[in-house]
Amino acid sequence: MDCNAIVRSGTVIAHSGAGLVVDVSSNVACQQCAEGRGCGAGLLARRQPRTVIDPGGLPSQYSSLYPIGSSVSFTVTKSDVSILALLVYALPLLFTIIITGTASGMGASDGVCAMLFFSTLIGSVVILKYLLRGRVERFRPRLVS
Repeated sequence: MDCNAIVRSGTVIAHSGAGLVVDVSSNVACQQCAEGRGCGAGLLARRQPRTVIDPGGLPSQYSSLYPIGSSVSFTVTKSDVSILALLVYALPLLFTIIITGTASGMGASDGVCAMLFFSTLIGSVVILKYLLRGRVERFRPRLVS
């Protein structure tokens, strides 16, 4: 098994056109998450206990290969989780700090800078959401069993 991957397991709860709907709520993401100093994947599992996995093949074969209630394992590479975390957390914050710092350097008041900070942060998150909308397949888990 690749040491650069996070392996999870879950139970198939439904079949959809996009793949298998897997419940991962009762599992911990990794040994670090179980010890309370985790990578953050456990937090995602608690917030969204279901994930869709594309096992490949035809959707009509999903029910025979992966019946509801069966256990499956899937993986996400650590580099994909890191890239996604940088995109979602660091990029909007960095953009916001640059814009607010520029405004402050140009003599804007504290109130204007505070308003600019929060509006830029919210705006950059919304823009990022729309830019990533068609590219989420890269971050989708891959079935290993």
